[in-house]
Amino acid sequence: MQNPSGLQPADECLCQKAQEGDRSAEGMLVSRYLRYIQKLAYQYRGILDFEDLVQEGCIGLLNAIGGFDPARDTEFRPFAFICIRNRMFTAMRRAAGRAETVPLDDGLVELSPGPEQQFLGQEELKRVLDDLERILSPMEKRIFFAYLGGFDYQTIADTLHISQKSVDNALQRVRKKLKTIDSE
Repeated sequence: MQNPSGLQPADECLCQKAQEGDRSAEGMLVSRYLRYIQKLAYQYRGILDFEDLVQEGCIGLLNAIGGFDPARDTEFRPFAFICIRNRMFTAMRRAAGRAETVPLDDGLVELSPGPEQQFLGQEELKRVLDDLERILSPMEKRIFFAYLGGFDYQTIADTLHISQKSVDNALQRVRKKLKTIDSE
């Protein structure tokens, strides 16, 4: 399955391959959407730092890849955009201690936190970082942040002097552990 230009596989095809365990397909999707995630993170920074929003957006994208169902007659791109934005907005609401919803339109959401909200956001960030420190091994943290930084499996493996399979296994463990943070 090719996109209309015929040059690269369509997102839906890559998503299906990623769901079947093809980590290179997952990596291609992450690299395709990373610019969008960074753009949103830049627009929405305030309560959370840019890097934290990028991380939340990447988790949202991974959730979209895992939860996409082509039988629902939808394209992957709008589904992924919603998942990414929802994940960022949820993190911002948690950090700000807000209960109200944040609109999902493409307009800019202006969040100007006061000192109280900034403190709460810093406390939430500290809690998340503490959770990551507690549940991830040092190697898993290095691999996870390298992966979020846009490095492919081969580059990570070469840098850390491990196999690509070790990188893949570590990221699988990280995904499972990150889900436990969401449920706490």
